[in-house]
Amino acid sequence: MLLDQSIVDEIKSRWESYGGDRLKPRDLTATKTSVKPIDAIDAFWRKRAIAPSADGREFRSITPAAPVPMESTSLPADIRAERVLGTSDLLEVVFLEAALSVARTVARIRVGTAIGSLLGWGTGFLVSPRLLLTNWHVLKTEDVARTSTAEFGYETRLGDLAARNGAIFKLRPDLFFLSDRALDFALVAIEGSGNGGENLSGFGFNALIDDDETLIIKGQFANIIQHPSGQPKQLAFRQNEVIEKPESFLHYRTDTAPGSSGAPVFNDQWQVVALHRAGVWATNDAGQILAMDNTVWNEAMGEERIKWISNEGVRVPSLLRIWRSKVGSVRDNSYLEEVFSPKTSSVTEEMIANPSRHSSSDLNGKPRETVIAPAGGVTSSASDGVATWTIPLKVSIALGDLPAPVVSGAGVGSSSTGVLNAIDSATGPEPKATPAPDMETTLRRAREILGKGRDDILRIRAGWEFDENGVTDRRALVVVVKRKRSLADLARAGVTELPSNFEGYPVEVMGPSVQDMLRLAVGPSRAESLMPASVSPEEITYKPPVGLSLEEVRDTMHVVAHVSPDAGWPTLKAFIGDARETLVGAMYEFTAPYIRDVLVAAAKKNGFKKLTLVLDSNRGSVKNDPNVPDSEAMIRAMEPVLRKKLDTAWVKLGSVNGWVNHDYHIKVLVRDAEAFWLSSGNWKESGQPEADPAGDDELLKRLLLKNNREWHAVIEHRGLATAYQTAILGDYEANLNTRPQEPELPGLFFVGPTAPLRSEAAPVYRHFVPFDECREFVVRPLLTPDNYVDTVIDLVKSGQNSVLIQNQSLAMPPAQADGRYRVLWETILKKQRNCDVRLIFRVQDRDPTGGREMFEALKDYGFDPKRIKKQTGCHTKGMIVDGRHVLLGSHNLTNMGATTNRDASLLFDDVQLATYFGEIFEHDWENLAQTVTAQAWRGSELMLGDGSQPEGAELFDWKAWFEAQ
Repeated sequence: MLLDQSIVDEIKSRWESYGGDRLKPRDLTATKTSVKPIDAIDAFWRKRAIAPSADGREFRSITPAAPVPMESTSLPADIRAERVLGTSDLLEVVFLEAALSVARTVARIRVGTAIGSLLGWGTGFLVSPRLLLTNWHVLKTEDVARTSTAEFGYETRLGDLAARNGAIFKLRPDLFFLSDRALDFALVAIEGSGNGGENLSGFGFNALIDDDETLIIKGQFANIIQHPSGQPKQLAFRQNEVIEKPESFLHYRTDTAPGSSGAPVFNDQWQVVALHRAGVWATNDAGQILAMDNTVWNEAMGEERIKWISNEGVRVPSLLRIWRSKVGSVRDNSYLEEVFSPKTSSVTEEMIANPSRHSSSDLNGKPRETVIAPAGGVTSSASDGVATWTIPLKVSIALGDLPAPVVSGAGVGSSSTGVLNAIDSATGPEPKATPAPDMETTLRRAREILGKGRDDILRIRAGWEFDENGVTDRRALVVVVKRKRSLADLARAGVTELPSNFEGYPVEVMGPSVQDMLRLAVGPSRAESLMPASVSPEEITYKPPVGLSLEEVRDTMHVVAHVSPDAGWPTLKAFIGDARETLVGAMYEFTAPYIRDVLVAAAKKNGFKKLTLVLDSNRGSVKNDPNVPDSEAMIRAMEPVLRKKLDTAWVKLGSVNGWVNHDYHIKVLVRDAEAFWLSSGNWKESGQPEADPAGDDELLKRLLLKNNREWHAVIEHRGLATAYQTAILGDYEANLNTRPQEPELPGLFFVGPTAPLRSEAAPVYRHFVPFDECREFVVRPLLTPDNYVDTVIDLVKSGQNSVLIQNQSLAMPPAQADGRYRVLWETILKKQRNCDVRLIFRVQDRDPTGGREMFEALKDYGFDPKRIKKQTGCHTKGMIVDGRHVLLGSHNLTNMGATTNRDASLLFDDVQLATYFGEIFEHDWENLAQTVTAQAWRGSELMLGDGSQPEGAELFDWKAWFEAQ
């Protein structure tokens, strides 16, 4: 938890008060001129029946040991001799056994708010059968304690090498609560039974000793058992020298971290000597805080760069002294009497000496049938006398100088965060609640701490927490790993499970995105060359053909508007079948054999002259599966049948010298230069299923849940048909010498939920018959790279009441966009203030990590997530403004889709047509689209192929993924 600035200043003043020699090691064998009288040091050793080595660092029992056979005198002297380099850190194994016993008394404290949300983490420990001790700055008031809990046994264990949840106990400040700001302690009663029926008595307690002179002295070592940053229980010991004992306090170089506030400080006999509370930083002569490189620290560096040189704790005798003075004023002094004169045995007095007799409870306080191990872990024994126990503890050993401890951002138990976050003053009876953590600081620290020593973490970023109702306003840390693994897999790999919470933020683990997979498979540089790149229109070679007119048209025309899967294929099939002389088409993806067959049948008619097709040159197939159907396979099948009636061109792609940037994404077919079909959908089964569900509700339901939603229009108007035919033939002439390209893409598989997510309400699926009218319409043809983006910006600006957007893709976070594309998103965002702005996206349903990032980017940019939904299979590229203007076509709301790819759309100014598509939007909003909840990211995973298709997985569609970029 955060420290008040007054506490920080007090600690700093106390640290500076005893001179510049505070960093020098203390000599335990000093004479009368040492910091402690020699008789006090002797008393310390005599009381414990131990004697020091010559250097004062090693302790041996005074009782003579049994004779030990001498080493062979035939061995060289340098081999016979035991060797100690510098001061000795040798310890007998009983030291660890005792540590594990007292570790049972230490708990992770979850500090809550009145509404139950997480405020931060701290550490606490039992000092009697019913009392828990921690810092005042962790539990400042009874109200805070009432909403907080203590969790015993949150530890990493050898059996699975993953942190397991422990036993959670409620705090009972209504029964007993005593605190003091000056000595920074909070003593609170704790429930006797945990939430799982665990018995608190099974964890033991620490009997406190009132021995201010000899409990610990300068130059000795301090040991701390703690929950840094709310992480599993950890131990810091040895090379943690006690530096000074200012009145009521203790200064020591112990490795602690945020969340350690309230931890017990032990001596080498595992007796509690102090209550850990805070840290001290290095300063220069001018009093400025120093960074780790000894330069002057500033806030921009982050707290992790501060040079920490010591920690401070409150000495136990000082605590006992003030508690005794409060016996007459507390509501129930029996609680304090148990501290002063415990009636049951504590951990340190009996459990260490006879651990097997201490408890009949397991690690979580539950009854056990077998005797517990000395370490407090799960034990087993064999007939050969060998005993095995699982050690529920992390042990950190530091040799030489300790590194500066990593310190926390706001919102967690911290010994030092007052430097950056002074939020409470010494005045006022009711301390203010600690504010939410600073995400940027925590994010930097998470990358340093969670990513340390792990090569399976790809990145850690700031995200948002999702629950069953959607995205919340609570920040989360999103950790993207190379592969999500079970606890068993992590254990086998020797990798510790990531914490569920870090510095007050939930940690959410996601698998790699498609872009991550591409980088892992082919390397970063090759991956970058395959991924879409934003360019200016000047960098591509596209030139509009002579005679192309994209002016608005007001004229009588026949319009048949329709959608897939309701009426897509029947309408397209009839349109192709009516061709008499020519068909001129432009298509991104062409894989459906039945569409190929209908084209061939139309072209074989007597009098038919030419079928001209212009296609995207990126085949997008998987390198280890050459039989994947693609556009080239369709053309190869048509060539021997149609011969000279078929003309084909493959459009050259490239961000520097391509005809267009990354995708020839248009979907248009012009018939006899008099009519044209324009669509959001490709010639493939997902967009044009070979079915007519009219009158068959069950078939319609299956198609809606399996196939894409597409918007189409057939327009009979010579002027508009000529405009699109001119554009397509211009593309054809410029790309006659281009051949299909075969990018080297890895085999990638997708494993997802067996069924699409259901909408919030029971869906009612409606079949939409085509809109079919012949009258005057006002319509403008749109093309990229020609006139799309500026026209759509003006369209959105014109909105007064509503802007409804249903689009397949958002590939670039608006905040990262530039140029006219950024202006488009800024314009949409501004309309949110006074218009009904709603958005339906596909949100990359085969790329859960990438989809989540895009959704969160919209929230980060300022969009209301309650007005955004996810629709599986949404391939539409439409917009309806004020129930009057309707936009439909192939334009994704991506940077390249709006600027430098080849796409085609139509913008109608027509109330009846806008009403038709408006009803379809509302139908999909209510019945097909879902609020983006935590469930949207679960149960989906990408995996690289190893030559065989995993069971339950489907081959990843690279072509469809590139289309959405």
